[in-house]
Amino acid sequence: MSGGDLSETAGRYLSAILLVSAREGRRAKTGEVADRLGVDPATVTERVHDFAERGLVDYERYEGAMLTGDGETVTRELMWKRCLVENFTSDDLGLDDADADAIGGTLSADAARALKHHIDHPCTGRCSAPDADFAECCPDYQVSR
Repeated sequence: MSGGDLSETAGRYLSAILLVSAREGRRAKTGEVADRLGVDPATVTERVHDFAERGLVDYERYEGAMLTGDGETVTRELMWKRCLVENFTSDDLGLDDADADAIGGTLSADAARALKHHIDHPCTGRCSAPDADFAECCPDYQVSR
């Protein structure tokens, strides 16, 4: 599965699970993910069950969710592409209101690599947040520790 196989909304949910679990050092609880996304916890639970069926998330009731290896790979690819687009559109084009989630989700791996060559961005091929909290990262993906 690649990031292109997921909707923009699915990418946002997976990114939130990754970032909450990294910040907390444990499984992300559905309420925490809901707070980060500004949605109802029941909606998060529905999504998490869907992701679990697809092998992207390991979910335990009352314990929360964490990404599987495949889930993390796909999520970090999506986060990297979104961040590339946000850096390019805001820094190089001066467009602060571009929809980086939508644009990033449509980029092929080749297009993302080509874009990377035109901008100054620390990540190559996958997002390093929250392993490395780069100032260049989109604020959505920076983890406060």
